[in-house]
Amino acid sequence: MASHPRNRNLPHLPRRLAIKACASGVLLCAFGFDAPAWAQQPLALSTAINRAGRLRALSQRIAKAYAEMVLDVMPDRAQNVMATALGIVKTNLTELGRAGFSADMAGLLNVCVADAGRLSGLVAGAPAAARLADVNKAAEQLLASADRLTGALENRGKSSAKIVNIAGRQRMLSQRMAKSFMLIEAGQDAAPLRKQLDTARGEFTAGLGALEAAPVSTASIKQDLQQARTQWMFYQSALDGKGRATARRDVATTSERMLEIMDNLTSGYDAALKELLGSMAYPAVQYAAL
Repeated sequence: MASHPRNRNLPHLPRRLAIKACASGVLLCAFGFDAPAWAQQPLALSTAINRAGRLRALSQRIAKAYAEMVLDVMPDRAQNVMATALGIVKTNLTELGRAGFSADMAGLLNVCVADAGRLSGLVAGAPAAARLADVNKAAEQLLASADRLTGALENRGKSSAKIVNIAGRQRMLSQRMAKSFMLIEAGQDAAPLRKQLDTARGEFTAGLGALEAAPVSTASIKQDLQQARTQWMFYQSALDGKGRATARRDVATTSERMLEIMDNLTSGYDAALKELLGSMAYPAVQYAAL
């Protein structure tokens, strides 16, 4: 059997590891991706951290949108949000799959692909309150596997790449708060969800402070940080509005706006690091060499 062309470019890797490194491509095809799309050029490390980190937010966003549909909170909008999130998951997994991961990193990506497939299957079809707990569990599994992959990528790079992970995690927290809120509203076990919500609020506040104190900055980043502070005030007010007739709608809309701001910030830090350090400043940009 002919070897994959990427493997032929990696003479320093044992054959056993090269074969394992292709496993992510096999799973991606099983999840509905084209092999040619997978076999593109590798990503810069900061961009891979961005893409892997985005999977964390998308896991929570999908569960949030599903709960909104169950609660009849702007259901058409929630349906579009969920469909968009599922599409971005597939795109990000494709981009990560073409990075040419080494065996250990490919294994982490494989778990993300399997978890994403499980979540995608659960949210297919008409929304049902009886499925909320399973959807939330699957979202938590994808969050955990994506977090492991993101952390592993961050550990391969320079410490300056951590700022991309911090900003990316803010995206996840923006959706985790709304997801917890909606699940409580839908009658799910309130005690652990309330704790999850309160913890996420504290972590989001701390993360925003860390971004504001970071040495990496541009005019665009500063503007986005100002917008994040303003939106955070609106978001906290919405989260405190349990029982108000508009509370669910307010949380749904403000969480999406906060996600947009934090996604812009993450991309801003990614671009700033590339300009500051250069795309080749990271060791082993082609991950198969890791």
